[in-house]
Amino acid sequence: MLKDMDFGVYGKGVDGYVHYSLAMDRIREEEEKRKALMDEFDNDEDNFDSDNLDSDDFSSDDFGSDDFGSDDF
Repeated sequence: MLKDMDFGVYGKGVDGYVHYSLAMDRIREEEEKRKALMDEFDNDEDNFDSDNLDSDDFSSDDFGSDDFGSDDF
């Protein structure tokens, strides 16, 4: 019965079934990893809102400093 079954691109019979079930397992694992990653990303976005970006964490030397030695271009 199983030896007569066709699993499309995965093949026929027992070999096709094994390849098909491995592929489906791999897809489920990737889906779980992707969902976990998206959940982690969503949690990071929530934490971003709580950051205090109004604080003076950046000194005046961080932006616009004259690192080239002079203003002559």
